[in-house]
Amino acid sequence: MADYHRLLPITAPPPYAPAPIRAPRRKRHSRCCRCVCWTLVVAIVLVVALGATAGILYAVFRPKIPTFNVDRLTVTRFDVNTTTAVVTDAFEVQVTANNPNRRIGVYYHGGEVTAFFNGTELCSGAFPVLYQGHRTTVRPLITLQGETRLDSAVAAQLAQQQQAGFIPLTVNARVPIRIKFAALKLWKMTGKARCNLAVDRLQAETRLRIRSNSCSFKLKI
Repeated sequence: MADYHRLLPITAPPPYAPAPIRAPRRKRHSRCCRCVCWTLVVAIVLVVALGATAGILYAVFRPKIPTFNVDRLTVTRFDVNTTTAVVTDAFEVQVTANNPNRRIGVYYHGGEVTAFFNGTELCSGAFPVLYQGHRTTVRPLITLQGETRLDSAVAAQLAQQQQAGFIPLTVNARVPIRIKFAALKLWKMTGKARCNLAVDRLQAETRLRIRSNSCSFKLKI
C-alpha cells in the first residue's frame, strides 16, 4: 500500500517558444511588370507622335520623289587587252535630277555611282555633294573610272554587242540624302537610282548615242 500511495514526480512542460516570423519577400516581379508597362506606354506614345508628325508633314508639304535621268554619256577611255581580257575605261555621265516639290529641299551627301555591263562592273565614281532647292533641276557631271578583267563569256558578248551597235549598260547610284521641310532637316536616308541604258558603241573620245533610257529612284527611310 505504501508503494501505491507514493507520489510520482511531475515533469513541467518546456516553456513555449513562438515560431520565428519570416520577413515578407519583396515582390520583384511586380516592379518588373511596372517597368515593362511604362516602357510599352512610352513606346506607344512615341510611335503615335511620330505618326502624327509624319501625317501633318505629308498633308502640308505633299512630298514627291525626285526624278533622275542620264542625259549624256561620254567615253573618255576604253582600252581592251585582248590577251588578258582586261578593260580599262573612263566615262563621263551627266545626270539630270529634278525636284518637283514646292517647299522641300534635298541635300545630297556624296555617294557612289557604278556602271555595269551584263552584271559586270566596268567603272565607278563619286556623286557630288550638293543642295537642290525646291522646284529646281541640277545636272552634275560624274566621272567614272575602272579596270576590270572580263571572263570569256562576258568578253565575247561585249564584242558581239559592239558589232550589233546596241550595248546594254546599267548605271546605279547610291546616295545618302537629307530632306529639308522649310527649316526642318530630317535624318539621313538612302536614295537608290537605277538607269538601264542602251548605247550604240563603246569607243574612246566618243559621245555615245543613247538608244534607250529608263531610270527609277527609290528612297529608303
